Amino acid sequence: MRLNRLLGLTFLFLGLTLTSCSIEDGKDGVNGIDGLDGKDGANGQDGVPGQDGAPGQDGSNGEDGVGLDELTKYGFVTLDLSGKRPDGIAFEDSTIFRFTPINASSYPNYNIVEATQNGDDVQYFFNFRRFYSSPDDTYNTTFMDWEVTVDNPDQATENIISVVLVLNRYGIVGPDNKYFVIQDKYETGGDGVSEIVIPDMTFDPNSGNHLTFSYSFTVEGANNDSGNFLNVSGTVDVNLLEEIQ
Repeated sequence: MRLNRLLGLTFLFLGLTLTSCSIEDGKDGVNGIDGLDGKDGANGQDGVPGQDGAPGQDGSNGEDGVGLDELTKYGFVTLDLSGKRPDGIAFEDSTIFRFTPINASSYPNYNIVEATQNGDDVQYFFNFRRFYSSPDDTYNTTFMDWEVTVDNPDQATENIISVVLVLNRYGIVGPDNKYFVIQDKYETGGDGVSEIVIPDMTFDPNSGNHLTFSYSFTVEGANNDSGNFLNVSGTVDVNLLEEIQ
């Protein structure tokens, strides 16, 4: 019994001795090899679209463009032609020249009347041009231009002194899609031009300088671009401007 107790104390002493002794830490081990990267995860779903922003304010209104009423308010000239084309085929053609430039720099050349007292007579000079498709002498060069000098129009003593008419780059297209271009000047006493007949001129300076008349004449083939005898006629119905002196 005593021996057993002695052995127990001996073991207890040894255990305490071993426990109280400090053990030196070992060196760090070698780092392990990195593992393989994992696969990317699946993309997430798109978020819900945001709400539309509020509309911006309206911009300022632009200026109104020039309309047909402004470009045609000064009247028109009609033209009727008949004769033979340069290839000898008969033709007839009718059209209206209705457009007037409305910029002030064009007034003296394209839409003017001038009156001059000459003794007992009043002499009028009418100068007007009407374009075929638009009032522009840069991009559209098809027009009729008139210069008429007359004493006492629309009176018993009326005397038409001179008439000059220019038909500029007017194309005549036949039903067979063949065409020719007339660019001629016809005037009182001109070569190959018959008398320019104006039987019914009226002019009212108190109603917008309103001038109307019909006209007719013929031109020999050598003096017009058809190369053949040409009949020319039509009407004038225009309102002219007068500069304040």
